[in-house]
Amino acid sequence: MVYRVPGKHVRPYGTYDFAGVKNAEELQAKLKDGWFCSLPEAIDSKQTAPVVEAVKADDIAPPTRQELEEKATELGIKFDGRFSDKKIAQLIEEALVK
Repeated sequence: MVYRVPGKHVRPYGTYDFAGVKNAEELQAKLKDGWFCSLPEAIDSKQTAPVVEAVKADDIAPPTRQELEEKATELGIKFDGRFSDKKIAQLIEEALVK
């Protein structure tokens, strides 16, 4: 048996797939194609790979109101509910430049 992640079978925190091999030649071919001899090896291979899409999506998305308020509080910026997100972001930027 060989394993890879992701796949069509559900496991805690993800999915996986498996396939049977009949001989050493099939095993070597599957290993070259990105399959692994055990499920833990397949899972570890995906955990160490960088998650590029998630990082890019987070970097592009504007900060939420909660994130702005947390950063403003961290920087000691005084604000209240009347402040717009844009105004808080401007105050944060000014504080970071100083």
